[in-house]
Amino acid sequence: MFKKIVILFAVLAALVGGTLLAPSFEIQIGNVPAASSLDVKARDLTLACPGSLFKAGGAKGTTLGNFEHVGNVAYVSQFNASNGASVSSSDGVYTVTAPNGVTDQGSVLLNASQFQNAAGATLKGLAATNCQLPSNDLWLVGGSTTTGREALLILRNTTQVDSTVSLEIFSEAGSVEAPGLNGIAVVAGKTTVVPLAGVVPKTKSFVTHVTANGGAVAAWIQQRTVRGLSAAGVDYVSPSPAFAKQQVIPGIFVRGSTQAAKLMAANADYADLVPVLRIFVPGKTNTTVTAQIVGADSKTFGTVVRSTVNAGSVTDLEIPGLKDGNYVALISADAEVQTAIRLSRVTASSAPDFTWIPAAEKFSGKRNITAPSAGISKLCIYNDKTGQIDVLEIAAGSTYSFNGSDAPLYANLITDINGTVANISVLDQKNAGGKVSVNVR
Repeated sequence: MFKKIVILFAVLAALVGGTLLAPSFEIQIGNVPAASSLDVKARDLTLACPGSLFKAGGAKGTTLGNFEHVGNVAYVSQFNASNGASVSSSDGVYTVTAPNGVTDQGSVLLNASQFQNAAGATLKGLAATNCQLPSNDLWLVGGSTTTGREALLILRNTTQVDSTVSLEIFSEAGSVEAPGLNGIAVVAGKTTVVPLAGVVPKTKSFVTHVTANGGAVAAWIQQRTVRGLSAAGVDYVSPSPAFAKQQVIPGIFVRGSTQAAKLMAANADYADLVPVLRIFVPGKTNTTVTAQIVGADSKTFGTVVRSTVNAGSVTDLEIPGLKDGNYVALISADAEVQTAIRLSRVTASSAPDFTWIPAAEKFSGKRNITAPSAGISKLCIYNDKTGQIDVLEIAAGSTYSFNGSDAPLYANLITDINGTVANISVLDQKNAGGKVSVNVR
């Protein structure tokens, strides 16, 4: 027995020794070359706007499935030449040409937007939006297809490559399964309009995720309200920034709250004049979301709203009781979310208008934004470090420059033209460039 035990230990020792002392068979011939560092030039910056508002049925409203631009749109932009760069513009598309290579892209190089104050029988209100850097992945938080509400998804392809777009839409009930969500063709250099009522009919609250294969696209939702036979507001739902646990929405400028209360009391169709916070929670875990609505001064009292939102669904939270004044929404959640606020503008002399304000991008560096060349435009700036809220009026058509800050900032531009309202985001759109390491083996 003892002999067998000795033999067993001898075998185990041999195996262990063979493993530790086994030779390596890796063969290297010559020297492995070091990685090379290459400077990659960023693509020339292109920003695209949707152009004038679309009207279903064509200009006369009688052709089924036809959508045509109507009315006059105005574009505003600012370009700062850099390193021999120049800019060209055509039909709401701005393209920077940089033969010597421009490394510093963003809003200081080029920022652009559009606005249109529609006054027709079926389209009435102020619609404004940024010109976008085309992308292959966009989230649009806002829109409705209930009675009297029209939502048109605008997909613009300014590249030389055809694009195929797929949609994910989430409503109060969760992910929407419907025909027509995939295989949407957007031809190079063209615009495709998708009426969302055909995909999510009679839906009060939804969020739209746009993904594009092939050419990148710019995307908006043109949202329109009609009460009875009267046009009652129009606006664009513009793309939202990245998902985050903490989001800030500056620029909740409440006006005409007393007039709005009278309209809501007289007619249930005016119930949407109350400011609403729309929340989308992705994933599989329900999330508690808290929104603190903070006034810009000591005389303006805000409020707090809170709700648990089901995973993979959309919730609208009304923000009641806000008197006329300037506010910022500070939103916190247990998980990363997307948010936006629908804000109405009510005056005694005109029909109500509205705007969808997406969450603002967080930034601390230099940025430029140019105000529309008509109406009254005000920047609402929130300092994330101090909690200070600044409201600054910007002269029509002028450019405001953020010179950089030690504290992160959030800002939105709100424009009023004769009692109508719209918003423009403070963005810093750029293509990536820089150094890339290449190792050839």
